Amino acid sequence: MRRSKAVSAIALFAAASMVLGACSSGTDGSGGSGANQQQDQKPGEIGGEDQVYKRPQVPDMGEVTTVTEENFHDTNNLIGATNNASNLLVSVATLPSPYIGVVKDGKFLQMIDGDLMESVKVTSTSPQVVEYKFQKAAVWQDGAPIGCKDMYLQFLVRGKNTGAKFDSSTAGYEDIKELKCSDDLKTATLTFSKPVADYRGLFSFTNNDGLLPAHILEKNANVPDITKLTRESPELLADPVVKFYTEGWLGWKKELGISGGPFKVESTDLRDVTVLVRNEKYWGPKAGPSKVTVRTNTNAQSASQQLQNKEVQVIDVQADGPTAIQLKNIPTVKTVAQGGQTYEHIDFNMAKPLFKDNPEIRKAVATCIDRQSIIDNLVKDIDPNAKPLGNFVFMPNEAGYEDHYSDIGKGDVASAKKMLEEKGWTLGSDGIYTKGGTRAQFALGFKTLDRRAKTHQLVAQKCKEAGIQIDAAQSDGFNADQLPASAFDAALFAWVGGLTKSSAYQNYQTKEKGGNANYNNYSNAEVDRIWGEANSNLDFAARTKQLNEVDKLMAADMASIPLFQLPDFSAQDASIGVMGSDGKVGDLTYLNFEGGPTYNMYAWVKR
Repeated sequence: MRRSKAVSAIALFAAASMVLGACSSGTDGSGGSGANQQQDQKPGEIGGEDQVYKRPQVPDMGEVTTVTEENFHDTNNLIGATNNASNLLVSVATLPSPYIGVVKDGKFLQMIDGDLMESVKVTSTSPQVVEYKFQKAAVWQDGAPIGCKDMYLQFLVRGKNTGAKFDSSTAGYEDIKELKCSDDLKTATLTFSKPVADYRGLFSFTNNDGLLPAHILEKNANVPDITKLTRESPELLADPVVKFYTEGWLGWKKELGISGGPFKVESTDLRDVTVLVRNEKYWGPKAGPSKVTVRTNTNAQSASQQLQNKEVQVIDVQADGPTAIQLKNIPTVKTVAQGGQTYEHIDFNMAKPLFKDNPEIRKAVATCIDRQSIIDNLVKDIDPNAKPLGNFVFMPNEAGYEDHYSDIGKGDVASAKKMLEEKGWTLGSDGIYTKGGTRAQFALGFKTLDRRAKTHQLVAQKCKEAGIQIDAAQSDGFNADQLPASAFDAALFAWVGGLTKSSAYQNYQTKEKGGNANYNNYSNAEVDRIWGEANSNLDFAARTKQLNEVDKLMAADMASIPLFQLPDFSAQDASIGVMGSDGKVGDLTYLNFEGGPTYNMYAWVKR
């Protein structure tokens, strides 16, 4: 599963009614995310008062073991080459973020991290100026201060002319005209060249971003003081800096992957097991768990059995229907199930001649697949309200949702064949269409996962009836390796959303214009233009209209096929709870843009 930095549109989640049912609502992460809520993603008024979150004081709960379907494998998750949801569980536990996501009263909110920040204030609206003040006590694991220098690094590498070189999304950041640091590097003052509606998401988890330790880059790239550089400085664009930022933080090395959060990485094999322990240098409240062991298990039934056997305490897997129903009926287990911003889809690689030169192939595939059959077979038992997805920007339970794909994905084999024959394709004796030596055949790549293998079977079976052969190209490392390298014909995967719409921009923006997560090489100048304008639009209704115009354009191009809103699902041992700032203990909640159920594990307690 990939995450969208822009799902910063990435994320606008709301809970849908499920078989497993969401837990009762609570405050500050102390309860579930309430059923059938409507997520209101209206950006707060520029300069409006933001709520502040302070981590609660919690008792020591000892060691915990959790299960995930894909483990941590890269320290820097801010570049296109990584950008994977699997890295979030470590990022949110170890990296600083001025704004964080919090579940409060059944809603997903962006709140200021009051343990990291003294304040975040808009001091001017024309031009837009935002002042960030960091807590004096905030330090990295090695004692270096956390502050303006770390923001300055992101400001440098995400400029209009530097983003591509540093493989980094520029949305919002390229509009920062100037970033000034105070003498003690604890205050950052940002002046924007034009309004940025999602300014709260910049540098933060809610935009699937965060801060990396700039002093580590300085040391390893031989830069005396990064704040003395500009986006045009030759030293910035020299190989040592670029190479370290894009390669030095790949994987994990103890001396480079230092922490600035409640936990630190003790060990990891970057595949099967990652161990987190308390960061003794963290200045805020001590985390509840003394150690969190994160194990990989891609089999939902096996993970369920581990939970029942009390080998693990929390599982975060893509459950199948029988497993979900089974867990729901176990008294010692509590479940979280909600319709999130994560969505399953198929992307065509637009650099491939088959798709680039033959739009009828893309539209015929979209026509021959049966999305409802996929949902009925694989999703309905988890979410009985699931339906074919009709929008890439807004989710069905979100304000602004419009269905722009209602005429596709109905298993209409006859219409699919007609589309091909009208464009000169001829049905061969083997039942597959050809045209001018080109065969209607391609491979669908996906991460090795039972549900995706079954999805491929359902898609391939229906489209074979329409004269299109779709082969399977599954791989354990597909999401981490082939996908970001665009090494596929077509890809079946999920984007994970966040709390700002601008974050998904990088997934669909022309790659040469800054779309560093645009793995299928899609390009539409109008999509680039309108989405870019929407990112600066402070009128929520007008912005929503613009983003739906973008989705209509993408639907007409059919470079991607939306399948369904993926149910977020996790289960926990009933003996574990999470403490809210009000001192009340509730069930675990779920924020997929911050790592799933582990996003607030610093507040976990034993009941």
